[in-house]
Amino acid sequence: MRLRVILPSLREVYPDREVELRTNTLQKFCGSRTDLEIGFPAGGVATYKKSLTWKDFEKTIPEYLVAAKEAEEEGFNGVMVHCVYDPGYDQIRRALSILVVGFGQSVFDVALQITDRFAMIAPNDSLMKEAYDILDQFGIRDRMVHMEPLNVELPDAHESGGILLERAVSIAKNAKEKGAGLIIPFGLALIPTHLQCEDIREGACIAVLSPAEIGIRQAEIIMAAVG
Repeated sequence: MRLRVILPSLREVYPDREVELRTNTLQKFCGSRTDLEIGFPAGGVATYKKSLTWKDFEKTIPEYLVAAKEAEEEGFNGVMVHCVYDPGYDQIRRALSILVVGFGQSVFDVALQITDRFAMIAPNDSLMKEAYDILDQFGIRDRMVHMEPLNVELPDAHESGGILLERAVSIAKNAKEKGAGLIIPFGLALIPTHLQCEDIREGACIAVLSPAEIGIRQAEIIMAAVG
């Protein structure tokens, strides 16, 4: 089974070590039957930067669609965009005949089978509103009891491991006190790419779902089912 995951920015935007880290993070969740390949949009606005906003994603959605169509033409069985906010998901799914899976949608599907009350760790202040918008879109905003941003900028993540863990554990503990049954780290670029969900769970003693793991494995299940 061939699965392509499209990173949100142009290839030249990312340091080599970032591409390698994101690729390795996703591949460790793949089964032996899955051939995972990383793809990139050919144009658009850079999303590997500080002060990232939803407008950065919106401007690049047409390029995600082009990249997804290329994956279909090249014979891939499924395609995903490497973002828990699932930018362009509806447009891509309507345009393609192959499987299109959203990391965000996948993790919400699983979370709601586990608990009635969950919490979220947002990437930064500038993407908080959009996280609420997505919850409204799925009709589950009332199930979310707490959300705070990490506010660790992407280009600084390689040198911010200790700060990243401390901040994530603090948010998870706050959420647990407010009655959350589990935590959803709402992002892929920081968690689990630069910080493992297991480390947050160990520090805060609460279940932490990995959108990366759940998304990849859900894609594998569906690809296998449809043949």
